Amino acid sequence: MTKAACLAAFFMPLLLSSTALGQETSTPRATDPSLNSAGVWSMTSENDLFGGTDRNYSNGLRIERVRPANQITPGLKWVADRIPVLDLKRTELRQGFALSHTIFTPEDIEAVTPDPNDRPYAGWLYASGTVVGTTRLGPNQMVQDVLQLNLGVVGPSAGGKFVQENWHDLIQAVEPRGWDSQLKDELGIEITAQRLRQFEGPALPFGLETDYALHGGVTLGNVRTYAAAGGLARIGWDLSSDFGPPRIRPALAGAGVFKPGQPFGGYVFAGVEGRAVARDMFLDGNLWRDSARVEDRRDYTGDLQFGIALHQGDVQLAFTYVHRTEEFVAQSGPQRFGAVSISIAR
Repeated sequence: MTKAACLAAFFMPLLLSSTALGQETSTPRATDPSLNSAGVWSMTSENDLFGGTDRNYSNGLRIERVRPANQITPGLKWVADRIPVLDLKRTELRQGFALSHTIFTPEDIEAVTPDPNDRPYAGWLYASGTVVGTTRLGPNQMVQDVLQLNLGVVGPSAGGKFVQENWHDLIQAVEPRGWDSQLKDELGIEITAQRLRQFEGPALPFGLETDYALHGGVTLGNVRTYAAAGGLARIGWDLSSDFGPPRIRPALAGAGVFKPGQPFGGYVFAGVEGRAVARDMFLDGNLWRDSARVEDRRDYTGDLQFGIALHQGDVQLAFTYVHRTEEFVAQSGPQRFGAVSISIAR
């Protein structure tokens, strides 16, 4: 059995067993007013500028549209009906589409010939289709299931060189010189399945709410293959408006759902996620073609994050600071970057 199969075999029972528990204790959401909530537009920008560096995961941009609850295409409803972790009679179902672009670079971007021990240059341009199912398990628990398909291209056709060179020229930053050695063109696919279970915490003075969530999931594909598990804790007002701000995976992502229940709300949060990695094209290189790669990728990595999200009316602004552990032995220290997102419920 391959490492990827072992990871999937380990985590899938966790996801399925929590489903069985949900079937025993859940209550219907047919009369829940959130079923009529609006769709969401969101834009997320991630950059290592917030961490004071320009290396590794250098930049990410994602634009996403999540449709209103239960307004999904017939084809996806047919698929959702056949997913064992979703019971559509009890579940608010949403459908999302997104376009994302990410850039990865070595530490020394001024070198024409990059260090062979450092990560290679790479761009990843892809479209995403997402199904999000949300189920209430009694008065104090919620479950969110996410199934996401990413399709795109890694390599020159992804436009990483064009984006970084022009951006650095615009802000008069150091010119990157090593893009001619980037990963070669390769069609990329990722399939992600994740289950998150959220628990309400104790109420605090001044109307403050608390909650915490645990999640586990797997991603399979030629771009990345990994298993992940982690948790998130929040304190603030109107926490039921979302499950956390949107992010670009791999991340503790909130799946792009935002449905404000109060005119003003917000929260601070902190979370952690660990990943067991079987494949990462941005370190292991192209799967079907010879390319640059690192020889000492780490099998286990993790993120520590904290941040703040605020919303006024139907607009939410969020900032997340991420500390990511070293992803390969020769990496010169952990990665630090920030994520800024804006979400509009319309």
